[in-house]
Amino acid sequence: MGAMSTPHTPPGPDYHLQALDDGLVFTICRPQRLNALTRPVLDGLGAAIDQLEAEGKPLLIIVGEGEKAFCAGTDLAELSTLDAAQSEAKTLMARQLLVRLWRSRLISVAAINGLAYGGGLELAMACTFRVAAAHARLSLPEIKLGVLPAYGGTQFLPALVGRARALEMMLVGEPVDAQQALAMGLVHRVITPEPGSAQRQSCEAALAMARSVTRFSPLAIDAIRQCVDAAGEQLGDAGLRVEDEQVRRVFVSEDAREGVAAFLEKRTAVFRGR
Repeated sequence: MGAMSTPHTPPGPDYHLQALDDGLVFTICRPQRLNALTRPVLDGLGAAIDQLEAEGKPLLIIVGEGEKAFCAGTDLAELSTLDAAQSEAKTLMARQLLVRLWRSRLISVAAINGLAYGGGLELAMACTFRVAAAHARLSLPEIKLGVLPAYGGTQFLPALVGRARALEMMLVGEPVDAQQALAMGLVHRVITPEPGSAQRQSCEAALAMARSVTRFSPLAIDAIRQCVDAAGEQLGDAGLRVEDEQVRRVFVSEDAREGVAAFLEKRTAVFRGR
């Protein structure tokens, strides 16, 4: 996965950090609880994003420990110990964190090595890309508890798969398998890992996907993402204005000149993000 270095953020008991030359692998380490989200996991993820942004490293992989689960959502056992104010504070913090991840310039990939339910699917949806093991199941089952997705899922899901599919998943509450998720655009790639290797191979596939992007100009990557975010479901003048602004900004950059020069000189471009 690339050369290792000592992470600046010490790992907590509920998660582990693996430092790479170009980013981090963030592993939720609660397989006995299907990697359910606790406040320490959320705090650790926020600190990992802080670290990457401070160091200018572009890549974040998120995976769950073991073979069964990426993340089963919020930890209901922890939730039962919180009073109303504490529960509300955790929900607000989690939503703000996932919205921050959604909007971040990082290339983040969820390596969905097993089930991704509730807040776990919301975490995966907040990433730039999603790679799923063939045995993965994805669901927003909150309707069965008489509640609704609370970490941004009501907004993430229709943005990814459209209104009709999003309503079906949230109002019926049944899981979809990896191939169904691929067909609807909820995940980008599906892999079939060898027995006992779902965590490792999902993580490797996620890392390969991330690096297929991060080798390009950071300016161009950011510009494309801003244009897509502005596009919405219908072609509109607002989105076209954003595209025009980004084209004007990127086409005069050093990265653009380097890309053209490298093509003409038949060499690998060296992008510097300026």
